[in-house]
Amino acid sequence: MLKNYFKIFIRVTRQNRLFTFLSVFGISLTIMFVMIISMTFESIINGTGPEKESDHLLYAWRLKITGERDGQDYYITGGLSKILCAKYLSKLKSPESASLMADLSWEFIFRGERHKDICMLTDGHFWEIYDFEFIEGRGFNQEEVTNRSDYAVIDASLKELFFGNEEKVCGRSIEYNGMQLTVLGVVQDAPPSALNTQAGIFLPHTLVPSKQEALQTGSYSMVFKARTKKDKATIVAEAQEVIRRLDAADAEKRLFMSGPNSNLERLLIGYGDPEDYRGRTGPLLLFLGKFLGILLLPAINLMALNFSRMRERAEEIGVRKTFGATAAIIRRQFVFENIMLTLTGGALGMLLAYLAVLSFGSQIHIPIDTFRSAEISYSFNVVIFVAALGCCLLFALLSGALPALRMSALRPVQTLKGGE
Repeated sequence: MLKNYFKIFIRVTRQNRLFTFLSVFGISLTIMFVMIISMTFESIINGTGPEKESDHLLYAWRLKITGERDGQDYYITGGLSKILCAKYLSKLKSPESASLMADLSWEFIFRGERHKDICMLTDGHFWEIYDFEFIEGRGFNQEEVTNRSDYAVIDASLKELFFGNEEKVCGRSIEYNGMQLTVLGVVQDAPPSALNTQAGIFLPHTLVPSKQEALQTGSYSMVFKARTKKDKATIVAEAQEVIRRLDAADAEKRLFMSGPNSNLERLLIGYGDPEDYRGRTGPLLLFLGKFLGILLLPAINLMALNFSRMRERAEEIGVRKTFGATAAIIRRQFVFENIMLTLTGGALGMLLAYLAVLSFGSQIHIPIDTFRSAEISYSFNVVIFVAALGCCLLFALLSGALPALRMSALRPVQTLKGGE
C-alpha cells in the first residue's frame, strides 16, 4: 500500500512542479528559521564555554522599588546595587558559591584607532563559578579583590590587540580608563552564546567604587551556583527572604526582585517588571504562543495550496472511488503525500540552516532582550533534531488533514461532473 502511495506521490509532484516548489520552499524556510533560533537558544540556555554548568546557576538582576514622594506614587526598575549584592545577597548560605558582577561598556583609543569592548567588574568567586579556559596565568582571588589589587584578566582577542603575537603577557601593564593594571591571566574568548561571560577585560569590582545604598537600583547582578539542582528552590527562598527583610526595614519603600532565575527564565523575563515575574508561568506561555504562531501561519498557507491542488485532482478522486477506493484510503493517500512533501521541505530546511550559519553566522544576530543579542549558531542536538521532525509532521497534519477530509467526502458523481 505504501509503495503505491509513494508512486502516486512521485507522479503528482512531477505533474505540478510549481505547487511542489512553493510548498517545499515555504516549509524549508520556516524550518530553517525554527532550527537556527532553537539551536541558538538551546546553546544559550544549556550553556557553552565558561557557562557549561548553567543548569546549576541562578541569576538575580532586576529590582523594582516603589514608594510615595511629595504625594505622588513612583517606581524605579533597574539592576541591583553593589552594596545589595556585596553585603546581603553574596552572604547567602544555601549556594555553593555566589558572585556579583557588572558589565560596563568600554571605549578606548589604541594606536590611533577607536575600539569598543566590555569590562566585567566581579570578585574572586566568579572564577569558581564559571569554567574559563586559561591560556596563561589565573584569575584574581577574593583576598586580592578585598585589597583592591590592580590586577586584570583579559581575553585572547584583547591580548592580540595590545600585545600582538607575544606568548607570555602576564605581568605586563594594560591601561583601563586611566588606571595602570597588571595582567594576571589570559582566558579564551567566551563563545557568542555565553551571554553572561562576554567581556574583554575582567577587573576586581573594588577598583571601581560605588556610593549606592542598598535600597537603590544599580548596574550589578548576582549569580548563584547550586550544589545540586534540588537546591535551587532553597536559594530562591533565601534570596527572597533577604529582600523581604530589607523591605520590612524601610516603611517608605517597597522592594521586589526577580528570581533568582535560571537562564531560561531570564531570557523569557528579559527586562520586564520584577514584580510581575516572580515564579509566574506567563512569560513561558507567551513564548510558546508566539512559537506556535510561527508554525501556524505557513501551515495555513500550505493548507490553501493543498485545497487548490486537491480540487485539480477531483476527477482522479471520483474515478478511484468508482473503482472501489474508500474515503479512508483517499484520506491516507493525501496525508501521506503531505507528510512526504513536508519531510522533504524539512530536510532542505535543516541543510539551509547549516549553510546559513556557516556563511553568515558572525554577521547575523538574534535579539535576546532589550540590550543583548547573540550570533546565530548551529550545533547538532538530538532533541532539537527530533523537535524539528515533529514540526514537520505537525505541518503535515495541520495543512493536510482538513483538505483530505473534505475531498475524500466528495461523491463520485459530483467529481466526475466537475462539481464539488
